[in-house]
Amino acid sequence: MKDLSKELNDISEFKLRKKGVIVLFLLTLVYLASYFYYSHKLLLLFFVGTALATFFLVKPKASFWLSVFPLIIIAGVRTFQFGEFNPAIVTIAMVVFAFIYAVDRISLRKPLFVPSPYLAFFIIAILIQVSSVFISIHIHEQYTWNAIRDGSSLFLFFPLAVMIPSICTTESKIDQLLRAIMVALLIAGAFGVFQFLTITGFSRIDLGLGYVYRGRIAGFFMDNPNAFASYLELSVPLSIALFFREKEVRWKITAVAAGILGMLSVLYTFSRGGLICTFIGCGITLLYYFRSKIWLPLLLGVLAISILISYKDTFDRQMSFIMDPEAHLIQPTILHRYISYRGYFNQISESPITGVGWGAREYFWGRTLLYSFWEVRHCESTQTIYEFGGLNSVFLNLLVKGGVIALVSILLILGAILAAFFKAIRNRGGILSVALAAGIFSFITHQLIDNTLRSPAINAQFWLTAGLILALGEINREKSDTKKIEESGKST
Repeated sequence: MKDLSKELNDISEFKLRKKGVIVLFLLTLVYLASYFYYSHKLLLLFFVGTALATFFLVKPKASFWLSVFPLIIIAGVRTFQFGEFNPAIVTIAMVVFAFIYAVDRISLRKPLFVPSPYLAFFIIAILIQVSSVFISIHIHEQYTWNAIRDGSSLFLFFPLAVMIPSICTTESKIDQLLRAIMVALLIAGAFGVFQFLTITGFSRIDLGLGYVYRGRIAGFFMDNPNAFASYLELSVPLSIALFFREKEVRWKITAVAAGILGMLSVLYTFSRGGLICTFIGCGITLLYYFRSKIWLPLLLGVLAISILISYKDTFDRQMSFIMDPEAHLIQPTILHRYISYRGYFNQISESPITGVGWGAREYFWGRTLLYSFWEVRHCESTQTIYEFGGLNSVFLNLLVKGGVIALVSILLILGAILAAFFKAIRNRGGILSVALAAGIFSFITHQLIDNTLRSPAINAQFWLTAGLILALGEINREKSDTKKIEESGKST
């Protein structure tokens, strides 16, 4: 018969002693205090943070958390007010991830970043934007925290572009991150389609414009269809590249499913710019892959347009913009932009170099209650503003608030990304680098008439894509250098 005395003695060694009772009592008091004196959001955040901290102790590697980040982007769009700040969950996750990354790199005695001229240009762009924020505070006398929060929105997730090239130093690690992006796109696309199929009402705003459809979907992006469309612009072209690049059947199927669901979701956002720009990104990717058989992507494009025309009644909001653009000139959404843009250019002409200042307070001026004829004006802010407008354009937003100084910062960013793309192509980046660059190009094209880059989740996806282009150039450079060394060794 088995002797249990030893096992019982072992168990008794872990009995709850006086210190354990005190700790348990204190934790109970903390829980009760949190429950009665703090909101449920903060209470939930506390326990989620505790769970993540515990998980971090089990999985302290930055490479693991980078693979989780694409899922956090789509799940962490919700914001909450915290003092002077209005952070999104994904923003907090990025701060935690940066801390994990720094600890991981220091503990392994590895450098915190991979030196490159593109990173240097990013740093210069940040310094220019810092000077613009400084001018906003000390010359235009904007409220300090408003200026800092509004002015930093462009670079909020810039650390991703620093961390990704340092983590993704092998092809397997890049594949791991790309697959995580595909899984996130698959989930976001499936949820978007499900959301459209479960809509029972109609969009009252668009009914007033003459369009009849079952509302616009926003997926996980908090009632912002244009933000969802922007996410898909950056992600869907990548699904095409992964389909041709992957060798495993399961990941090919994942890429196809993610791409199809992503395209359906773009249609169901009823975003005109989103549809056109996503088609542009996908078209560039297909044209590159079938560059020796250019008729094939052209045929696919004609087929896609034919399908959309056959469902013109459903997608009239988007298709009429392409097939009958003159009819849109008198639509309230277009007139609203015309009136707004005219006001923005007037304000730009008053202070073209420094702008009106980041964190400026917006107000509407006009002689009618029709929103289409509201003209946005800006003035000095004196108290906290939690939500800032995007002025329907990234570039106009920069010119109005930061002037030419701020505009130079984004031009430096785009120039550095373009240079990194050419480097990746020269170093055999192939269709993957083309798809990443095509996604950014289509996204930036959309930003001419929209400003979703200031949205934390979209900003994260943008810098994630930029970081991948930089990492792709570096890893392919290392492979090319290794191959040259091997060939020179054989020749000698």
